[in-house]
Amino acid sequence: MTVINLRWLAGFTAFYLFLLPTNHGTYLRSIAFGGTLLFAACALGWSLRERRLRPEARIPLPPWSLTLTVGAWFAWSAASYFWSVKPHYTAGQLSREVAENVLVIVSFYIASSDVATLRRYVATALASFAIMSSLAIGYALTAAGWDPALKHNGVGPYSTYVVLTAPLLLALLAPAPVGLAQRGRALALCAVLLALLVTSARLTDNRMVWIALAAVFAIAAIVSAARWPRTFARAPWRWLAPLAALLVILGLAFADAARDRAESVFPPNTSVEATIKADPRIRLWNQLSERIGDRVWQGYGFGRRIQAEEIANDLADLQLSHAHNLFMSQWLQTGAVGLTLFAAMLVAIAATFIRYVRARDDVLAFLGIVGLSVLTGFVVKNITDDFLFRSNAKEFWALIAILVGLGTRLSAREPRAGEA
Repeated sequence: MTVINLRWLAGFTAFYLFLLPTNHGTYLRSIAFGGTLLFAACALGWSLRERRLRPEARIPLPPWSLTLTVGAWFAWSAASYFWSVKPHYTAGQLSREVAENVLVIVSFYIASSDVATLRRYVATALASFAIMSSLAIGYALTAAGWDPALKHNGVGPYSTYVVLTAPLLLALLAPAPVGLAQRGRALALCAVLLALLVTSARLTDNRMVWIALAAVFAIAAIVSAARWPRTFARAPWRWLAPLAALLVILGLAFADAARDRAESVFPPNTSVEATIKADPRIRLWNQLSERIGDRVWQGYGFGRRIQAEEIANDLADLQLSHAHNLFMSQWLQTGAVGLTLFAAMLVAIAATFIRYVRARDDVLAFLGIVGLSVLTGFVVKNITDDFLFRSNAKEFWALIAILVGLGTRLSAREPRAGEA
């Protein structure tokens, strides 16, 4: 029964993952989430019942470092309700951004039971991305243009979604059993998806997306070369030439986006350098430094917009309603204690993926490379924003849980030091 429930759980979680990038079809996403919770509970219950009779039915516990740090950060965020300056707002955010994300993590962790399930998740996520990016490009070609708020959750969430999806392209390039057996088909599909990624990312007019994408592919290449040095040494240009070409494309796209922003938002003849110096987020961060100092240890209470009205009024800018920096946002919400727990959690996640990369199992090493790419891209993208929020947060936690869920199972099969 555990295996049957895991199959149903994998199906519902994949459907939920497919629907996450859009704010269209809320009813279907609620059904997928409900089915996810039902079969996660069933799979866990049957696993506890069958684990003595069938060892393969046992759901292993995640690494203690992740359990401790992730649990501590979520718990501290929940505890901030008791000293929140806006307890009603914090309570609503805790329901959506803590309780729901914890359930997403647990459900995807349980569901990620084998490599076949990982392949289905990757196929589902890439199919969803192909549809969403094609829709964005199609709308952009019409007279009305593309409105990202209609079906893509907004321009900021979509650009972050692009960065979260980019590491999954590595699965197409990986050898079997993770990647496609036919190399030519894998390369062609990867090229098409990469074109959709670059084109739709350019539609967002976001500058940071290009830096984040460059970080994703650079970290993947560097870690892969370190993991398989002999393969890299035999044919270095097979690794370096595509990476160099891709980084050049991303650099040109960044320069084009920055130049376009200077022409459309700022007065004529404003240089790109001047637009960066005049970025309103610099004023915002200076103002937030003073505001954080008033409640440095405990913060103002969980919720990205906990000080939205106060910030907007002080700066006379309604668009500056939150911290626009992942780490400063954590400090503002949950204080120095919350920021420390958040940083410890990210370090624990990174350490887990580094341990995977160093493992003998190539599939486990691949999970580590993808995980480090996801983590790096998300952090870099959120240096100038904070999208650990709504669909982006759930996408991030789902991907981390998928990788750690399978990685924990594969790690249990790894021979320990001293064993043959």
